[in-house]
Amino acid sequence: MSRNKHEEKLFYLLQDIYFDNIDTAKADEASEAMHDNVRWVHNQVWEHDAHKNNIRDILNGQKEVREFLRKRVVEMQIEGIIHKVENVVSDGKLGAFKANVIGTDKSKKPFFGLVEIKDDKIIYYRVLPLE
Repeated sequence: MSRNKHEEKLFYLLQDIYFDNIDTAKADEASEAMHDNVRWVHNQVWEHDAHKNNIRDILNGQKEVREFLRKRVVEMQIEGIIHKVENVVSDGKLGAFKANVIGTDKSKKPFFGLVEIKDDKIIYYRVLPLE
């Protein structure tokens, strides 16, 4: 399936800037996908340690996201998980995506996300596990 230019941009923000940098423990770089005024809402997809999927984290602003990720990327490195975006749809302002968290044993945990784009960055980010 070919992507339009808006979908290419969203895929780039999500996979190349956000998730690839999270997966390599580069929290500051990952947070660059987010707008300064982002509203970031996240239910845990890969349960580990005290992180359960019924806990919702709500952050406001790129700075809060960066601080949160600085702590969490270390834990994710220990878990050995990576994130892969499968599908994106976007009209340049609103978008959605389906992705997987993949464990070291190749097991997959699917998740779904909704986003809003402003100034070529993600200003609203909402993730929910699909299982």
